[in-house]
This record gives sequence, C-alpha cells and structure tokens, in this order.
Amino acid sequence: MYQKQREFVRKYIDYAHKNKEKLLIILVMNVKGVTNNFNDYSQSSVISEYYSYSQYEEIFNTIKFNDYSVKCYFDENDFIADYESGIIRNNYPRKMLVINSAQKGIGIGRKSLIPAFCQLHNILCASSDPYTVSFARNKFHWYCFLKEMGFPVCPSWYFSKRDGWIAKKCPPIGETVILKVNSESSSIGLTHSNIVEYNLTTDTFIIEMSKKFNQDVIVEKFISGFETEVPVLISATECCSLFPAGISIENNKCLGNKILDYDIRGNHKFKHYNFHEIKPELAASLEYLTEDIATAIGIKNMGRIDYRIDSMGNAYVTDIATNPHITKSMTFYYEYQEFGLTYADVLDTLIGLTLSWESLC
Repeated sequence: MYQKQREFVRKYIDYAHKNKEKLLIILVMNVKGVTNNFNDYSQSSVISEYYSYSQYEEIFNTIKFNDYSVKCYFDENDFIADYESGIIRNNYPRKMLVINSAQKGIGIGRKSLIPAFCQLHNILCASSDPYTVSFARNKFHWYCFLKEMGFPVCPSWYFSKRDGWIAKKCPPIGETVILKVNSESSSIGLTHSNIVEYNLTTDTFIIEMSKKFNQDVIVEKFISGFETEVPVLISATECCSLFPAGISIENNKCLGNKILDYDIRGNHKFKHYNFHEIKPELAASLEYLTEDIATAIGIKNMGRIDYRIDSMGNAYVTDIATNPHITKSMTFYYEYQEFGLTYADVLDTLIGLTLSWESLC
C-alpha cells in the first residue's frame, strides 16, 4: 500500500540530496516571541499562524544536520534588506532556495510577499507563485472558480464590508451556515458561535465580524460530519496526492457539528487518523480529486485540500492551503510516519520538489 506515494517521495528526496552542496537554504519564518513589530487583530491573533521557537529549531536543526547550508530570518523585511544590500547575494555563491512561513501583519495578500520577491529576483521559493498564493487565500474567489469547474464546494454567499450582500444574494432563511473571514487562515476569527441558522438578525453578527477584522465575510452552508485534510505534492512535471488524513476531536472521528476553530487548531487539540480506515472508497476518490484541484488551482511543491463529508458520503472542499505548515504536529509528518519515513524526508521532499521547477524560473 502507498507504493506510488513512496516512489514519488523518494524520487524528490534523492534529487534534493544530489544537489545539497549547491544550495543555501534560507528560512524566512515568523516565530512566536521572536518576530516583532506587526499589526494584529484585537482577538484571534495572527500569531496562531506563527511557528513556536521549538518548531523553528526542529526545522532549522533538521536541515542543518542533513548537511545543507542554512540561514534563517525571523522577519521578511530583514531578508529583503540583506538581499537588496548585497549581504547574502554577494557573500553566498550557492544557489538560494527560500522556505517561508506566515508573513507578519494583517494585510490581505501578505503571504505573497516573499514568493513575489523571489520571483522578481529569480530565487527559488518553496511555495506556489504569488498569484496562486493570493488567489487561494480568497475563499470566495476559489469557491467560484471550483464551482464553475464542477468541483464539489459548499454553497456560499459573499458579504462585502462596504456593500453588503454581493449581487443581493444571501442564504435562505433557516439554512445552517458557517461564517468565515474571507482572506484569513488558521481558523482566525472562527469559533463555534460562527455556526448559525441564518435569519435576518444574522446580518448584524456578520456586520460586526466584518468590522472587527476589516474584511469581507464568506458565508458557507455548514456540512455536519467528517473532516479530512489531503496533502498533495506537485513538481514541475507530475502531481501526487497523499492519503486523506481524518481529523478527530476528543477521540471522535465523526466530528458532527464540531470544527477546527481558533482554539482547537491553535492549541492543537485534535489528532489525525487514516481516513481509509473509515471510508476506503471515498478516501481513494479524494486522492484523485485533490490532484485535479491542485492542478487546476496551480499549486506548486506542497499543498493541502481540506474537506467536510456529510452523512451521505458527499465531500465538499472547505479550504485550500498553498503553503501548509510542515511542523511535526501537522499532516505531512503524520503521513510520512505512516509511510515509514522521517521528518528529514519531509523537508528533503520540499527541497527536491522546489528544485524541479528551476528550469522554469
């Protein structure tokens, strides 16, 4: 089982190893307690997106101990300044490959900053291109795209903080919906109180939410049932989905009306399990579906597609990650362990996949 995935992964691990002496790995990472001077929300801090210092050390030490040359920045401005001044451009003759995590602040499109800078200067970046990164952060935009393409998505409506309901379309009265900040991740702004039965008074809550986060709000039909995360690997020439990782909360594999809200995700109060154990046929179909979606969106290197699955076995896309966390507590490492692989293999795969795009840069 998983022979296809193992062979795919091993190919890019080997590719990374063959080129490691030519590379300088640059980590551009926001780290809790280290990265400073950023705008934030009064509630649901963007710090939930940041790595802890111990997680940073895991990544840095793993790359270092695997015989790569590595340099780290805790602020994207410092990396940009050093490159523009020539400090790293002149003193490091190796090929630079940037691995970046969350960007500081609350600006829409902020995660595209480093990919865009790297694209401008022909630097390899272990991320999707800046357009794809920003596109995937706008939940309503990718919802409309996937719906038009015939992919399974939750019926959704869009509330503009300036203009109200776009096209004057809102959910039907009595529809159970979930309210999300349109261009955020890591469950920012998401609590169980965001799941409501829509009525005319719901608009007041939505208006308050849009003002609090100074953003538009997407309103999705809520799907009660299972939740899965499906990692996907994309090189310049091929795409390979890993298996669907189910999410369990309080040892319940069927979440029902529970969700990965800000508290549960931020404090990692959930566990993974192999969804093949629950619904093997559906799990297999989700792997193919994820490859098709990742290809259509234009994701590069490592990505992840999340789904909710109802009692009838219908799956709906609920989130798209073009730059998912690669710490030991997250989905990729869980799956690599199931494959009998190590944490170093996760990072080597990311490096190898990124190198595969070099001729296209």
